[in-house]
Amino acid sequence: MLVDVKKFLEFADIQEALYPGKRLVKPCKQVGQYKNHCVVMDWRDPDVIRIDIKPGLSGKQLAPEVIKEYPVCFQAPTYVKIEVVSDNDNDEKESEEGEKGKSKGKSGGGGKQPARKKPENLKKIAMSFSKSVEGQIPSLGKIKEMMVMGMEIAKEGFAVAFAELTRQISHAKISATEILAKSADLVTKVTPPAFLKPKGDEQVTYKYDREKNADIGIGMSLG
Repeated sequence: MLVDVKKFLEFADIQEALYPGKRLVKPCKQVGQYKNHCVVMDWRDPDVIRIDIKPGLSGKQLAPEVIKEYPVCFQAPTYVKIEVVSDNDNDEKESEEGEKGKSKGKSGGGGKQPARKKPENLKKIAMSFSKSVEGQIPSLGKIKEMMVMGMEIAKEGFAVAFAELTRQISHAKISATEILAKSADLVTKVTPPAFLKPKGDEQVTYKYDREKNADIGIGMSLG
């Protein structure tokens, strides 16, 4: 399932800029003890955007004795992995070809010296950061994995589950049980909202409305 990253950020009401090399935390403040949680968006790996739902407001991993005080829906992992697929590879190819040309030009001469190899991810991060500064942020991603309350969502359920998660993020209140309920029927193929790219074989139109029924089901929690 393809995701338009820029539109997703807009629909999710993410005010802070997200770009390669960035990790941001959106707090979801709630009434009551052990109800607060947050959405962590991690793009430090330039190839993957990871979205995690975590208990607490800091985005840090809490101690087990603290986590057990939260509702069950926040104790089990809920996350999405999105692989960036629309990055412009021309710059990388030109850079690699240029480096190969330089290495050929320098061949011959003294004895062999071990070449210093930079980590591949370091090069990717540097190139991605330069592109983000220029406003060339990759906008298309592909959902590779989605886990809700420790249960893996099948590919057929990505569209509905991710759309529901996005709606909840926009309201700063996550209900994992509601996400599971929305994606329970994995047979019916649903047309995704604007920030997701349809495959063309959808059977039902998914009506995404950020304002409508904003609190329905959101207040439900286990524990």
